[in-house]
Amino acid sequence: MLKAYKYRIYPTKTQITLIEKHFGSTRFLYNYFLDYRQKEYAKDNKKVSYNITQAELTKLKKLKEYEWLNECGSQSLQMSLRGLDNAFGKFFKKQGGYPKFKSKKHTHQSFTAPQNIKVANNRVYLPKFTKDGLRVKLHREIPKKTILKQATISRQNNQYFISILIDDNISIPKPIKAKTAVGIDMGITHHLITSDGVKYPNHRYYNKSQKKLLKLQRRLPKKQRDSNNRQKAKLRVQKLHTKVTNQRKDNLHKISNEITNQYDIICLETLNVKGEQTCLQS
Repeated sequence: MLKAYKYRIYPTKTQITLIEKHFGSTRFLYNYFLDYRQKEYAKDNKKVSYNITQAELTKLKKLKEYEWLNECGSQSLQMSLRGLDNAFGKFFKKQGGYPKFKSKKHTHQSFTAPQNIKVANNRVYLPKFTKDGLRVKLHREIPKKTILKQATISRQNNQYFISILIDDNISIPKPIKAKTAVGIDMGITHHLITSDGVKYPNHRYYNKSQKKLLKLQRRLPKKQRDSNNRQKAKLRVQKLHTKVTNQRKDNLHKISNEITNQYDIICLETLNVKGEQTCLQS
């Protein structure tokens, strides 16, 4: 089975610079070839595939104007094209929306290395990061005798993470005879209520942080544009939003883990869950 292990990494200043170059380069290529494919479709050329964009990327890297692309791992650049091709594939199969241009202002940035991954001595080694490796906090061990398929480095605000996809060589479990079942109802006063009468409270993390958030948001526009103080104020707002997000995720993981460990069958109502979550998360 394929499993992902996500860890916090602590890159040096030099490594951060290289990571940010990878973010910028992969984002640039995604946007460049999204525009390229749109123009080709406008010319009634509907046969633009990953292989064609990869060939165009090879030509692009030889141009002096784009020689800075060679500073990043070639396979990571190719993965951005695969991501774009997958996005178009999902769109044409009506499994997703039309691909959108990526913004450098977005707090979440990422790139993927598809191979040559090594984990040793609390460090992760990737292409272009093979000399010293990236310091990582391994809060849980990756099982031995597994195949490291790919690694994705991401940034959320000012924190860096790595998600390592592995193949543990274990076959997918066969269906079992269900012994226990439960029904779950989403509420407002309570987050979830099970058919057994167990109630999970709605902690309303955002409401609890709203007073502090408003205070920080009022300070932000008073800072001079493009100044260090404005950047620091913006970072404080982002950190608080990240804290609320992490509180929600932690709570949901604990609830889902508790329920899945107790029951074989879990039944839910056919609801507009996204609409319900908007109310629950406030």
